[in-house]
Amino acid sequence: MSASAAKRSPHRSSRPARKGARRRSAAGTAGQSAAPAPPDWNRVARTLKAVAHPLRLRIIDLLEDGERSVGEIVEALGAKPAVTSQQLGLMRDRGVLDARRDGNHVYYCIANRHVVDVIHCIRRLCRTGE
Repeated sequence: MSASAAKRSPHRSSRPARKGARRRSAAGTAGQSAAPAPPDWNRVARTLKAVAHPLRLRIIDLLEDGERSVGEIVEALGAKPAVTSQQLGLMRDRGVLDARRDGNHVYYCIANRHVVDVIHCIRRLCRTGE
């Protein structure tokens, strides 16, 4: 065994580090800022699924101008009230929309503007990708 091989730590690979690779400090992260939490990919997928339907996308497009009652949404979309209510409830449950009751009327608005931003990005992508 060569003298340089005997000095190497038994836990380190004899291969040189990849260019740009970072080594983890054995001392931990004392004094360093914590890394951001990894995204909850299941939650991301549920949110994307909540808007991944043509009727739900039309509802979001309609609500971008502000709050509307269920009746106004049904009338603007020309969809059946039961179907529209089901889609609104799904998006409310996923945190995409907010709802408030005023007497016999329920009003919906966009709860998460970031979802709208993502939809706009996808819209732009679809326009340029044609």
